[in-house]
Amino acid sequence: MFLTPAILAGLLAIGLPLWLHRVARANPTRHPFASLMLLEASETQRTAKRTLRYWLLLALRVLLLIVLVLAFAGPLVPPRAVPVVNRDARLHAIVLDTSLSMQYGDRWQRAVDAARDIIDGARPGDQLLLVEAAGRRIQVAHTAVGVNQRDAVRTALGELRPGNERLDYGLLMSTASAWLGTARLPVELHVISDMQQSATPLRFADLEPPAGTRSVFHDMGAEPSSNTFIETVQREGANEVAAHVRTSATTVLKLEAVLVIDGVETARRPLQIGPARLLPGLREGEGNPPPDLLVQARQGDAALANARVLLPLPTLNANTHRMEVRLEPQDALPQDDRHFSILERSNPRVLVVSRSRDADDALYAAAAIGSASAPRLDTEQRPASEIEGRNLQSYAAIVITDMAALSSAAGARIADYVSGGGAALVMLGPGMSEQRSGVLAGLSLRTVVTKPTRVSHVEVSHPALRNADGWQDVHFLRYLRVAPGEQDKVLIGLQDGGPLLIERSVGAGRLLVLTTPLARDWNDFATHPLFVNFMAQTANWLTGAGAATASARVGAVVMTGLTAAQGGQIFDPQGRRVLTLDATANADRLIPEQSGFYEIRTGAGARWLAVNNDIRESNLARMSDQSRQRWLKLERPESPTSVAPDANPATPGRVSIGYWLLLLAMLLAVAQILAANHFLAVRREVPR
Repeated sequence: MFLTPAILAGLLAIGLPLWLHRVARANPTRHPFASLMLLEASETQRTAKRTLRYWLLLALRVLLLIVLVLAFAGPLVPPRAVPVVNRDARLHAIVLDTSLSMQYGDRWQRAVDAARDIIDGARPGDQLLLVEAAGRRIQVAHTAVGVNQRDAVRTALGELRPGNERLDYGLLMSTASAWLGTARLPVELHVISDMQQSATPLRFADLEPPAGTRSVFHDMGAEPSSNTFIETVQREGANEVAAHVRTSATTVLKLEAVLVIDGVETARRPLQIGPARLLPGLREGEGNPPPDLLVQARQGDAALANARVLLPLPTLNANTHRMEVRLEPQDALPQDDRHFSILERSNPRVLVVSRSRDADDALYAAAAIGSASAPRLDTEQRPASEIEGRNLQSYAAIVITDMAALSSAAGARIADYVSGGGAALVMLGPGMSEQRSGVLAGLSLRTVVTKPTRVSHVEVSHPALRNADGWQDVHFLRYLRVAPGEQDKVLIGLQDGGPLLIERSVGAGRLLVLTTPLARDWNDFATHPLFVNFMAQTANWLTGAGAATASARVGAVVMTGLTAAQGGQIFDPQGRRVLTLDATANADRLIPEQSGFYEIRTGAGARWLAVNNDIRESNLARMSDQSRQRWLKLERPESPTSVAPDANPATPGRVSIGYWLLLLAMLLAVAQILAANHFLAVRREVPR
């Protein structure tokens, strides 16, 4: 039987070499000659021998054509008749979890040993692929190669190290088709991980592997484990910080919390935490609902115990300080026993910008902001003409009472300040024109509405608008009609449908836009008690003065405020440069890979960025057996290969030998070339 029997019609081509050889045979030409007495007798055996050689060349050519036709026709034979090195050849895709939790105890070493066993156990015909997975990157450490190159895969394995990022199994499986490739053997996906519950995605369907992939789990977290870590650190009043600690230990732990500021230990307090209680096992049929496969822990897992310790703050100067809280003694995962944050030990400064230094709107705004007592905000008034040459990075927030008073250069400075992580409240008024760049880019400015109106709704869920009493009493005689952008959010709307207060995201900063100025011929806003409360709450939200000690997270995108034109450099916690010369174009974004303090240097000065590990990596609870079984059930077979309409499907239990026939055809082609060069060479007579 054949896969494509129609190709057998090509056997008719055998007549071509027969015809060529018939033409090539030269008949002797007779010439009249007087006498043969002076000629030697000829040897007729040589003619017969030469004829035999031509028949051999003809046979090689005919056999070559037959083998080629049969190879493309695809003869089907029983599987036992085909020599196969490894009928079950597979691509062993080794995925090594390099997240933070793999640094617990000896998990990493056991993971490397498991990967080596897979590499050593691969059989001839198999292929090996090495992948490291953590954070947002699923990176191929070594491309797919045959087992004859397993030493190169071992070398790449020895260069891998666990990091501080978090692994998301959903991201791993959803990108598997990309890093596995399309033209491949059947895949055996080896997931070498501690199988953390916190690594599962929100949608369980995201764990579905590509078609034809068989998943094999190598659990490195099967042994009993407990971990203690710092969850958060928050300010408690003006003179204390509170560290919130959690543990999964089933015994009482006696620790010490240490406060370090700018590299110097300033306080140490004892801490007792635990034990964590064991979760009861839930079983169906005993009055309990069926367990949720996504969130239900295994029987015997421990719930996390909590503790809180207060650490006194020393007397510090009015500056920015690096604060670290750590636990002693450290446990088997010391990376999460430390928490980093930035401490501002001074009253936040708010810059109020107006058309002139003694403008009424600036006096109103500065007085309202300065009236706040908890926390206290320091205000500074400056005219718009002085903004171009000032260092704006030292201000926690900026309030601009007349946006039209700014020059283009001053507007660009404000835009750089906000996009770099600053905050601002701008008020629109007469003389405003639409801007294609800056903080108002994308905001469509239309006409001035002169019809009196009032407030219709207030977004009371916003931190700056929690007290909405009194807004309906404010008379707005005029305002600038604005069409918000797609990403803008209207916080206060007017009765005629126009927006009064708009929130915008500009780079890493935040911006509020008020569509009316503080002018008596526009509104009576400044004469209401609501105005003082609004300005104080807005400034408090813009500066973040009431927030806890802020920090970023390893693996998360952080807006740095750097631009390619502005220049600057970022240094990691070890003091090494983060940005290379070709990376300055993307300097506005940073994805930290380490915990600690990053330093961001610009022409306007330097500032610190505190980065902590993702606390989800600190919870070592494993996936339940039910969840893993459900994951395995998501596997689906490879879709069948489509067959051409004029081709016959392969008979079950038979395989094609077309590949081997092609190899034979190559050998025959070489043989007939050598034979033709030998037999058909031009023989010249050599005189005796």
